[in-house]
Amino acid sequence: MWAGIKSKNSGALLLAALCALLQSFTAHATDGDATSPAADAPPAAATDTAARRELAPIVITATKRQTTAQSTPISITAVTSAEIASRGIPNLSTLARSVPGVAMRDSGPGESEFEMRGLNSEGGSSSVVGFYLDEIPLSSPAFSNFGAIELDTNLYDLARVEVLRGPQGTLYGSSSMGGTVRLIPTPPQLNTFAASAEEKVSDTISGGSINHQENAMMNLPLGDTAAVRVVGSFTRDSGWIKRLVLADGSVTTDPGIYPDVSRPSNFYSAPLQEALSGVNTTLIDSIRAQLLWQPTDNLTIEPLLMYQRTEQGAPNEVDVNGMPSHPTTPAVKAHYEIYDTPEPQEGTFTFSSLKIAYQLPTFSVTSATGFWHSNQLIRQDATEEINSVFGIPANDASAGGLGPTGPGYSGPGASEQDTPRQLSEEFRLTSTAPGALQWVAGYFYQDLYSQFNQYIVSPEAAPVIGAPPTDFIAFMNQVITQNALFGDISWRLSPRFKVEVGLRHYHYSLSDFETEYGAFAPNAYLGNSVPYTVAFSNSHSGFLPSFTATYNFNSDDMIYAKASEGFRIGGANNPAPAADPGTTSNPFPIAVECGLQAKVFLTSTCNPNIYLPTPTTFASDSLWSYELGEKSSFFQHRVIADVDLYWESWHNPQVPTNIAGFNLTGNAGNARIRGIEAQLQTLLPMGFDLALNAAYTDAKFVVSNAIAGIPAGAGVPDIPKVTASAVLHWNDYLRDDLYLLGSLEEDYVSERANEPVNGAVTPTLQNFEQLLIHVPSYSIVNLRFGVGGTRNGGDKWTATLFVDNLMNNQVLLDPQPQQVIQTPAFTRMTISRPLTAGLDLTYSFH
Repeated sequence: MWAGIKSKNSGALLLAALCALLQSFTAHATDGDATSPAADAPPAAATDTAARRELAPIVITATKRQTTAQSTPISITAVTSAEIASRGIPNLSTLARSVPGVAMRDSGPGESEFEMRGLNSEGGSSSVVGFYLDEIPLSSPAFSNFGAIELDTNLYDLARVEVLRGPQGTLYGSSSMGGTVRLIPTPPQLNTFAASAEEKVSDTISGGSINHQENAMMNLPLGDTAAVRVVGSFTRDSGWIKRLVLADGSVTTDPGIYPDVSRPSNFYSAPLQEALSGVNTTLIDSIRAQLLWQPTDNLTIEPLLMYQRTEQGAPNEVDVNGMPSHPTTPAVKAHYEIYDTPEPQEGTFTFSSLKIAYQLPTFSVTSATGFWHSNQLIRQDATEEINSVFGIPANDASAGGLGPTGPGYSGPGASEQDTPRQLSEEFRLTSTAPGALQWVAGYFYQDLYSQFNQYIVSPEAAPVIGAPPTDFIAFMNQVITQNALFGDISWRLSPRFKVEVGLRHYHYSLSDFETEYGAFAPNAYLGNSVPYTVAFSNSHSGFLPSFTATYNFNSDDMIYAKASEGFRIGGANNPAPAADPGTTSNPFPIAVECGLQAKVFLTSTCNPNIYLPTPTTFASDSLWSYELGEKSSFFQHRVIADVDLYWESWHNPQVPTNIAGFNLTGNAGNARIRGIEAQLQTLLPMGFDLALNAAYTDAKFVVSNAIAGIPAGAGVPDIPKVTASAVLHWNDYLRDDLYLLGSLEEDYVSERANEPVNGAVTPTLQNFEQLLIHVPSYSIVNLRFGVGGTRNGGDKWTATLFVDNLMNNQVLLDPQPQQVIQTPAFTRMTISRPLTAGLDLTYSFH
């Protein structure tokens, strides 16, 4: 399989790495004279080269107790702080490309979604992957046009990142149906003064310029029983995408009858009013402070505070000409606009938590309380889409058009504001006494308030759409409350055989209250200022079981079998626009009603005497997963090989769909998912070590569903069949206090098909396959080479040259979510950052 994983511009790295691995097995299986692996620590001094090398175990807390990754019967990838630093991983989006079975929908900073094991993340009110900062869940907004987006935080001074694949509902709840990602901060150290700093300066080609990032950490002891650790980061990344503003009146509106419209033939050759370069500049500031207070040997108190601010001048997206089923990277990396409409986006994230742990003679008591608040404001150009709906030839209001959109909330264009906040508490008891029987039991509470506001206004459009000239204004408030009791018990029946059973009882309730105004609101035929208000609610209770059996052949080799269930809460959709009785002045709501008939009746003929209401709510979905895995180490812990096979049954999957440009979530027919994941790590001669990861995923719907428009046999959208990664590290000492270091990494993602969720053409059982957007496969290669050393007996420093995206492989990643209706003429996609080269300097001391 590895030999066949290639991309258009690169791919030889994976095959070459495997050849090097096989050579090391045959020629150096018993050598013991090399130094320690680069991913785990700086190499040992030259005088220690006779010491035996081995891959050190990684301690994890994924099971709510300390274990090692190799001894835990879970499909898990744990990435340590040393590996993050040695590979120069800047954020979770980059890290996710090298984790088997994981995919990311990356729409820019603060707009990333995780997908695991074939579960599409776009639909629903919550993520399919749980996301935790230490012990606290960071839930996605209950409603957002941009999906189940999560915080994309800086990874500096994290102890590790744990990625758990497969349902983790027993211990982690409703949003962990596909898996869980945990960010574990490095805790403060008692009686220790330590500090570190990092400076990264780079240059982005192909339209970019200078980037820089500053990171710093300080650990301060406060007497013998307390310490504080403060981590700060500042990032400025240059933009590389253009905004091209067409000359006033140089193009007409998109010709055709909505929704079948196309851009004018001269759209890309029309004279420009303005050309702006590097508009997607990004600024990210963050600070994290954690206190450790240990008044007694048995009591630990750890408060944590964090703040992050993100600003971006424009999204990392470029126009794709039309909506082809197989888009390619455009020659000009730009977004074309009718009017000069900047698209800035900004967000803040404030986090606080308090963790208290007390050790009793035979068990520990832990309380983890968290509160966080997020405020995300996103603006988009909506002029072209809004004007094309009404079929007016001209864009300018002076010629009978609608003119530009804006000013919306805090600026021109369409604006969306998401302001979720959450209070959560987990209280648990964990056995700590030795013995064959071990257990965890606890209670979890969550109160998530999610507010969504959207503003789309055309100030000059009153003659066409009426006064006030409001296209669409919406206010949506959702409250989700969850209570759960959970427990997990394991029993070692013999020195080699262990069984484990977990159970979670949950109850959730969701309430939704919405108010809408405007030309695209349900009450549009009564006037743009007439509100349409509606409220929905749903709730559900149930049990989530988990069963695991583990057999250890010896201390190095284990097999396990696991069966577990996961679920995700249901939710509510936006109210659908209603047709204006007796008129065709607004074709959008009429197209929605006709589109719904096309879904249900599979006909292109629209009957005006039939009214079909769109789904106002969608139900919970659930998943049963069956997994068989093995974990082994060979050659005196110099090689680690983990492989797992899984089969999953996804019931009532929440999937995104649209009706003539109106977005909603529906419950599709059941899906079947199966796959294999493999991880291999090995130490090689002469200071090299190699990590190979790969996953194959086959995800298909087995039952047709008319509302979703997905036929049986169709693949689950946005899921690549193959993901793979190869990372080659190198460390070699020049003398006792000076060494060379390097890494070469290639990450590969195969082609995947995206459903055009924001497309104006309604997907039905008949046309679903024809509407899919096939995003090309790609690979990204990163190279690092430098020198490092030690001084003063403990201080460490490195100076590393790096090249990210070595092959300058600018590839399309994902279709961009839109705040407004989207037509076949208007499609943008996220694009990867061009080749970026620079210098990375680090220094740490105690």
